[in-house]
Order: sequence, then C-alpha cells, then structure tokens
Amino acid sequence: MSPVKRPTVEERRNEILETTCQVVVERGFAATRVADVANKLGVSTGLIHYHFDTKDELLAEALAYAARADLARLEAEVAEGASPLDKLNRVFLLYSPAEAEPGWMLWIDSWGEALRNPALKRISQRLDDAWQTVLEDVIVEGVKDGTFTCADPHATAWRLAAMLDGLGLQVTVHEDVVSRDELLAWVRQAACVELGLPAGAFAAA
Repeated sequence: MSPVKRPTVEERRNEILETTCQVVVERGFAATRVADVANKLGVSTGLIHYHFDTKDELLAEALAYAARADLARLEAEVAEGASPLDKLNRVFLLYSPAEAEPGWMLWIDSWGEALRNPALKRISQRLDDAWQTVLEDVIVEGVKDGTFTCADPHATAWRLAAMLDGLGLQVTVHEDVVSRDELLAWVRQAACVELGLPAGAFAAA
C-alpha cells in the first residue's frame, strides 16, 4: 500500500487560509476564532499557530489570500477580452454579484473591519487600487484605439468602481432592492456616458 502523501507547508498554509475565509464568511472577522478554523479543518489550534503566530496574522493573511485569488480571476478574465469594450464588459460581469456570494460577503465585512484593523485596511486598499487600475488600463486602451472618448480615465475608473461597489453591496446585503440585471444595466449606462459610447453599446460586447 502506498504511503499517504503529507501536504507540503505551502499546501497546508493555503488549506488553512481557504478555510479561514470560509469561517469569516460564516461568522465575520470580529467573531472568528482560531478554534473555529481548527474545528472546521479537524485539526488542533496548535497546528494553526505553527503557521500563524496570532489570530490577527491569520485573518490578514486570509484576506490577502482571497485578494490574490480575486485579482488572478480578474486578470485572466480581462486577458480573454477581444476588445476594450469586451474587456470592460467582462469586468462588469465579474464584479456583479448575483446574490449573497461568499466573496462579496468577505469583502463587505473586511471594509468594516478595516476601520479598526490597520493590516486589513492595507490589504483592502491594495485590492481596491488594483481593481481600479485594471479598469483604468482598459479605458486607456480604448481611448488609444478610438473605442472610447474619455478626458480623465483615472477619475472615470474610480467612479465606475465606486458605482460597482455601492450597487454590489445592495445586491449582497439587501433583498429585493437592486437586482444583478439592474446593476449591470445601470453601470453599463453610466459607462456609455463616461466613455462617449452610444446607448446600448454593450449589447454587442
């Protein structure tokens, strides 16, 4: 019989971080304990502390882990786009929650916790900056090839990102206030105004 393969240190760390994200979605950052993560994994708290000295370190690393995964998905999605308009539409689709999705629940909770936790604040800001940068790069590309007309891609990217954040929060937290279809329609409409596009331009994206 072949021996059971033991996970590497990196595999074990990632397993702990993935599980921590799941627990945070269930309990929130403030209520999550190391014991909760250990129980969900079926391991001792000592194993968690072997990899992460404190609960604060564990939570910060879990948020950073989630941020890296989200950014990787975003970059892969944009890379698949055939044109600036298609790329922008892909960002909108990826950024639009259909309901109380775990990823959005994690990020909404992190925004509140970032007010009191400097480490989470830094990670949350890095993710927001990265999403805005991707949007800005797509807009700049579209301006260069004549698809978009925009005097200030930086400001436009922030306005669209803020609109996505605000509407995404409503979809995730409140029932029957804003639907995903409404979110997409309103953001696309705003993008058309911001980027000098005809109404309905995204229908062909």
